[in-house]
Amino acid sequence: MKSQSLKLFAMAFVLGLVTIFAAGSANAQTRLSFETSFDFHVGKEKLSAGKYELQKLDFGKYWLRNIETKKSRIVHFEITEGNEASAEAQRVTFNRYGETYFLRSVFEEEKADGKQIIESGYEKQVRKGAAGRNNQLAGDKAKPEKVSINLSK
Repeated sequence: MKSQSLKLFAMAFVLGLVTIFAAGSANAQTRLSFETSFDFHVGKEKLSAGKYELQKLDFGKYWLRNIETKKSRIVHFEITEGNEASAEAQRVTFNRYGETYFLRSVFEEEKADGKQIIESGYEKQVRKGAAGRNNQLAGDKAKPEKVSINLSK
């Protein structure tokens, strides 16, 4: 009886591992592309306009790569963001303050919730108008303009 229980447990354990690895490798293959006509920030780092690829690595963690320059970095989308019922398909969104853009969120699936980046200290400075005259906004804590770019596979 004990040997049968151990065999059943071992089989269930192996099956569970196979399922986890299969799901993990399927997620790792999610690659989405977008193109911006503007420079943008991820945190304080400024990225140039161009063609980008987002590859999902793990829950909320993506590899962002400029297709032309091959520069890349890891981006953490840590907060769940609700999707509007009338929302566009897959997209990335940016917060725009004057001429300064910040990558804000990614929506991988149509009509599904997305993931959002935590606002950086630099974005807070820009929002408050403390990061320079080019980005000065009327009033403290001005709301950014939302800019969306559709993703393609």
